[in-house]
Amino acid sequence: MKKLLVFAFSFLFTLSSFAQDSPEIWMTYELKAKKGMEEKFEQAAAKKMKKFNNTAESAMYTFNIMDGENQGMYSRVIGWKDWDFMNSQEDRSEELKYWRDNVDPFIEKSTGWKVWRRIKWVSHNWEPGNTFKYMFISRRFIKPGKDQDVTNFLRRLKMVYEKHNYTGIVGVFRVMSGGNTNEYIICEGFNKYGEAGDYPDAEDKTEEDLYNEMFGWEAYRKDAGLYNEGLEMYSRTSERHHLNQELSTMLD
Repeated sequence: MKKLLVFAFSFLFTLSSFAQDSPEIWMTYELKAKKGMEEKFEQAAAKKMKKFNNTAESAMYTFNIMDGENQGMYSRVIGWKDWDFMNSQEDRSEELKYWRDNVDPFIEKSTGWKVWRRIKWVSHNWEPGNTFKYMFISRRFIKPGKDQDVTNFLRRLKMVYEKHNYTGIVGVFRVMSGGNTNEYIICEGFNKYGEAGDYPDAEDKTEEDLYNEMFGWEAYRKDAGLYNEGLEMYSRTSERHHLNQELSTMLD
């Protein structure tokens, strides 16, 4: 019976990602330019961006992946969308043809799209007006049946962020389609290395101190332990991404 209850909880959690009235949808994929053709790729892609991705509705963002197994690749991102975008019948044939004719010749390979839902209730300061140059991406995979242990820790961290006015930008996203639905990423945006965010009213206290003040003695260690036990082994990877402004929609 216990195993059935665990399975049911995990199944319902996955379904909830599709059952939200108005989910915030994001889409990503990665590509690699042909060796020696990176400059030509960027020039062609920049022209495409100016022609087809120059409004908030058509916006796209590109990040250079700076380290890890995907170092040297580009991450292409579409965000701030909803079900209306997914249901849209807008004709993009001209845009796709332009990419195929003018940009594709400089691409060696690309991945498929992944569709993500931003988990708003564990994200912090991830708002359209908050821009940043750099981003740390921590990629995690949840063990089957361990959703509650993982999301409880993230939820409580969010409560600490809010109570103590944490200045960092944190977005948490979970795969809806195109990959393992137990995959999620924590994206931390910042403009200067070493200054990703702080607690201005916390004096000399650590995040662990603030967490324990809210949830009890040793709560951080206990909850963080359950969180880590809820993750698949070898699933704790991180990457640095740098915003490529020439290949991103930059609105005034």
